[in-house]
Amino acid sequence: HVPVGQRTEITLNDGTRIWLNSNTTLHIESQKGKDLRRVRLNGEAYFEVSKDTLRRFLVNAGDMEVEALGTAFNVKAYEEDDEVVTTLFEGSVRTVVGKEFVILSPDESAVFNKSSHILSVNHPTNASYARLWRTNELAFSGESLEEIAVLLNRMYNVEVRFLSNKIKGYSFSGVIRNNSLDNVFEIISLTAPITYVSVGDTIYLNEK
Repeated sequence: HVPVGQRTEITLNDGTRIWLNSNTTLHIESQKGKDLRRVRLNGEAYFEVSKDTLRRFLVNAGDMEVEALGTAFNVKAYEEDDEVVTTLFEGSVRTVVGKEFVILSPDESAVFNKSSHILSVNHPTNASYARLWRTNELAFSGESLEEIAVLLNRMYNVEVRFLSNKIKGYSFSGVIRNNSLDNVFEIISLTAPITYVSVGDTIYLNEK
């Protein structure tokens, strides 16, 4: 388990490397005597799976199951989020939800919406954004400030409070490379008419 505000990297016995994002839990099943490799994920992780043609590699992430033989992909499956998203970077993966499945090619994402129960394939313009968190970079593609606040709560173990409902819908796109919390809001405030004040572990956002 990786606590809020931290990240870590682990290597499995088969050589598979896994990066775990903040507030993530990974259960690793014993591989001894089994014909498959299986992990269970609640949170976000990036996988570089070691090739093994005799044993499949499975990630169970809520309602979605992701299968890989030798590939690099990211799975975002926080229990509180409305979507489970798998983004492929190298190789091929098969994602399964119930009786539905899709096979991804590099730079494609499989998105399962928990509310509508729809599994779809997206072709994000900035697919690489999905793994930038490994290098302490935050990447946004038009997310609202309300959505960004949820992410920052998770990443920095802080509470973001809105003093104006109007600004919740403001969107932001771009990559923030020096992502100290003050730097994040400083950069966002350059493009959105907001002010921010830090008081302990609480960030107050208001209209400028």
